[in-house]
Amino acid sequence: MNLFIAERFDDIEARLIASAAVTAYQVLRREIAPSDGKLRVKVALSDGGAAEPFEYVTEAGGQIAVRKYSFHWQDARGNLVCRWDNAPHHKEHAGAPHHAHVADGMVQAMAEAMDILKTIGEIEKGVSG
Repeated sequence: MNLFIAERFDDIEARLIASAAVTAYQVLRREIAPSDGKLRVKVALSDGGAAEPFEYVTEAGGQIAVRKYSFHWQDARGNLVCRWDNAPHHKEHAGAPHHAHVADGMVQAMAEAMDILKTIGEIEKGVSG
């Protein structure tokens, strides 16, 4: 087990617990190997919406790198609010593979990668707790 990755995943869970936008969460997958790890969480939001963040990270020399991610956020009716991911299917956008699918069906380019902690911050801005 990698202690750097375990600490990162613990920090994410602590952030979920502390967030006023989160009413509950369930860890669906938490795998930590010697040099990489995966975390998938199902989150219930205070406005009735939900989120399901997934992150695959690697660690080298004490540095964590987010390699793959998908952060899905939906409203109480099940409609997409935003999904950030780095799947390589929108190469036409600046900043590819990082992009966001937004509520109107459009895909927006992103200048930098997202991670679960940034996503929680974005959700907190959009959810009235």
